[in-house]
Amino acid sequence: MGQKILIRTPNHLGDCVMALPMINEAREAYPGASITILTPEHLQELFHRNPGVDKILTIPSSHVHGVMAIFKIKEIIAPHNFEIGFILPPSFGAASGFKLAGIKERIGYIADGRRLLLSKPLPLPTPLNSEHRSTIYFDLLRRGSGKELEYVKPKLFLDEEDGRQGMELLSGYGIKEDDNYAVVAFRAVGESRRWGIDNYTELSRRLIDQFEMKVVLVGSSADRENGEEIIVGAGNGRIANLAGKTSLRELAAICANAEVFVGNDSGPAHLAASVGIPIVVLSGADDPKETSPISSQKRLIYRDTLECISCVKNKCPMKGDDAMRCMKEIAVDDVVLQIHELLGIA
Repeated sequence: MGQKILIRTPNHLGDCVMALPMINEAREAYPGASITILTPEHLQELFHRNPGVDKILTIPSSHVHGVMAIFKIKEIIAPHNFEIGFILPPSFGAASGFKLAGIKERIGYIADGRRLLLSKPLPLPTPLNSEHRSTIYFDLLRRGSGKELEYVKPKLFLDEEDGRQGMELLSGYGIKEDDNYAVVAFRAVGESRRWGIDNYTELSRRLIDQFEMKVVLVGSSADRENGEEIIVGAGNGRIANLAGKTSLRELAAICANAEVFVGNDSGPAHLAASVGIPIVVLSGADDPKETSPISSQKRLIYRDTLECISCVKNKCPMKGDDAMRCMKEIAVDDVVLQIHELLGIA
């Protein structure tokens, strides 16, 4: 019987997509092994129908963080007698749960004072944040297993049922399977990464008028009100506000059938990249060399001449005219030009 391997995923959508190369190739490193994923329950859909995953264990949302999460994770995984555990989150708690559960070989990066909790502690690349996070996750598998593995970019596995469900949802908003549409993620979680509702309103208008596309707005339920503002501001019925209305797989399927995705460096952007469509990413406070979606069909709009660029702060520390320059200096014309070039439209 093959080895029983457990992989603790990251806690956020974008990071989980960046971890897909590592997860998808785990069986290549351990032929014949049984691969189980331990992930927050709201992210489990991401790993459904993945041929590299045999089983998914979920962590309740109330036990993803904190001291009690350590004991909950032990409770979840201990009965399965895993032999090898890969711990992708860099936290002390994530490693503690694996230690308490009795997993003999615990592989993770040295961080958060957890070296003694790991049986195979690996140093992070230096200088810190010098490599893309997806590569760092993949190297944990490569170095932990001692196997020479070829990195393959993130890929989400969708099937016909996913496509059917995505198009069924769109049809309720007047978008048919043969319609050309753009997916727009119009509001970042971090205040410092927001391009602005006025800009996205004008972009939506241009996508409709210049590119003859419909527009699908995506985001969380908290974004829905802003999505309605865009529809009113654009004054056009060719916009569907799906913020808070999609599951992860529905969102991925809707992206997979789109002409282009536009948004900031976010979970939806990573999801769009993983299904192979052209993407335009607006980058500012984030650090693209570390976290930008991986795609051969990507255009990155990034004011790299600014001294404060890639501050990785959720709230801009600058004041007055200098505040949010990384977003303010991205014009709608800049985005439209990148879409033209990316799609090969004269």
